[in-house]
Amino acid sequence: MKEDNGVERFVVLEDRLNKILKGFTALQEEKEGLFSQMKEHKEEVERLRKEISTLRDERVEVHTRIERLIKRLEGLPIA
Repeated sequence: MKEDNGVERFVVLEDRLNKILKGFTALQEEKEGLFSQMKEHKEEVERLRKEISTLRDERVEVHTRIERLIKRLEGLPIA
């Protein structure tokens, strides 16, 4: 009887350990997926920052060109 009780307890312990290991493995996989997503998001943020910088530079260039055109127009004699 005592031997059966020991074996049953061992089986219960083994089942619990297996559940813990499955949970641990699932968490590791989830963590890897989240780190992968985070890396992709960081890359997207960096790409968007570069795009914003490029657009700002273009805006400044367009503004400068428009100012030059306005000055040229202001220099024309109006009849």
